[in-house]
Amino acid sequence: MSAVSILQLIPPTMVAIILLIACYFFYSRYVVPARSLCSNLEKIGTTIRSMSDGDESMRKSGVARVFQDSPFDPLWREFAKTLHTQTSYVQGQLKRTKCRITVPASHFFSVSSVVDRQLSVEYFKHLPGILTGIGIIGTFAGLLFGLSNFDATNTETISKSISVLLAGVRDAFYASAAAITAAMVITHWEKMLYGRCITALDHLVDCLNGLFEGAVGEEYLATLVEHSTTTSNQARLMKDELIQAMVPVVRQLESIQTQQITGLTQALENSLNESNRKLASQIETALLRQIRTPLEEMVSKLNERSPSAGNAHDMAVKVIRARQNDIHLPNVSEA
Repeated sequence: MSAVSILQLIPPTMVAIILLIACYFFYSRYVVPARSLCSNLEKIGTTIRSMSDGDESMRKSGVARVFQDSPFDPLWREFAKTLHTQTSYVQGQLKRTKCRITVPASHFFSVSSVVDRQLSVEYFKHLPGILTGIGIIGTFAGLLFGLSNFDATNTETISKSISVLLAGVRDAFYASAAAITAAMVITHWEKMLYGRCITALDHLVDCLNGLFEGAVGEEYLATLVEHSTTTSNQARLMKDELIQAMVPVVRQLESIQTQQITGLTQALENSLNESNRKLASQIETALLRQIRTPLEEMVSKLNERSPSAGNAHDMAVKVIRARQNDIHLPNVSEA
C-alpha cells in the first residue's frame, strides 16, 4: 500500500474514531442515566400509589421516607412545604387528619427539573446533528486528499490517481454514511428513552396528586363565604336586639330630660317673676321718692290758700301712707 493510499484513509479513520467516542459518550452519559432515572421514577411512583389505601395522616411522612436519599428529595421538600395540614380534635386532642394540595406536583416535578437537567437533554438533542456534520466534513476531507494527490502528467499516473481518488471518495462516503446512520440511531434512541422518562414522570406526578386531596382553595373560599354570611346574620340580629334593649332606656332618658327641662323652666320663670317684682318695687319706690317733696309742697300751698283744701290734703296723705305701707317706706309727716 502506497503512502497516498494511507493518507486517503486518514479522514474516514478519524470520522470512525470520533463516531465511536461519540457513541460511547452517548451511551455512558445518556442511555445509562436515562434508564436509571426511568427505573427510579417508576419505582417511586408505584410505591406512592400503594400508599393511597393507607392512613391519610401518615401519607406525608411515608412519602418523605420514599424520597429520602434520592435525587428528587430536594424537589419533594419544596413540594412538601406547600401541603396544607388539616387538623381536628380527636378525643379532646388536636391531631393531624390529612394533607391537602395547594400547588400541583407538576410545578415542582417538572420535565425541565427532573429529566432535562439530570440528562443534559439539550446537548444530546444536538448530538445527531454534530455527527452528521462530522460525516460531511470527512467526505470533503477525503475528496480534498484525493484531489491534492491527483497526478495528470501521463496516462499511467492518471489511471492510478483516479483509482486512488475513487478509493478515497468511497471510504469518505462510507464514513459519512456511518455518521448519518449513527446520528439516526442516536436520535431514535434518545427520543425513545426521553419519552419513557416523561411517561414515568407523569405517572409519578399523577400518583402524588392522587395521594393528596386538592381543591383546598375552593373549599376554604366556600367556608369563608359561609362564615361571612353567618357573621352578617349574627350582626343583624345583635343590632335588632340592641335597638329593642335601648328603646326603654331612650324613653326613660327622654322622660328624665323632660322633667329636668320643666323644672328648669319653672325655676327660671319664678326667678324672672321675683326679679320683675323687685324691679317694679324699686321703680315704684324711686318714683314715690321723686314725687314726695313736690306733693308735700303742693299740699302746703293748698292749705295756705284755702282751708277747704284740708280734706284734699288729708286724702293725699292717706294715699301716700297707704303706698308707704305697701312698699315699707318711712311715714310722711303731716304738713
